[in-house]
Amino acid sequence: MEKITVYGSNVCPGTLRFLSILTEHHYMPVFINVTGSINLLKEFILLRDTEACFEGMHGSGSIGFPLIKMPDGTFTRDYKAVLEFLGIDEDFSFN
Repeated sequence: MEKITVYGSNVCPGTLRFLSILTEHHYMPVFINVTGSINLLKEFILLRDTEACFEGMHGSGSIGFPLIKMPDGTFTRDYKAVLEFLGIDEDFSFN
């Protein structure tokens, strides 16, 4: 199975929780820490400005982490669907 890519931050609780679930189930995604580099942050901002999965978020004050790039190249913020795709039976929430 091809890897998924997780865009987020190592200081974001939601990103850390999602990555924790993945690694607990022995899945190692590609992790892009967008707060570790201005170029990576610019890349994420471009995605946030153009990807459909961010519709309705603009002006909300939410950053949008984590963002997941699927093996087919599509982007999603549907964490439950990603876990199902990977065969992981665990609920993901920000709480």
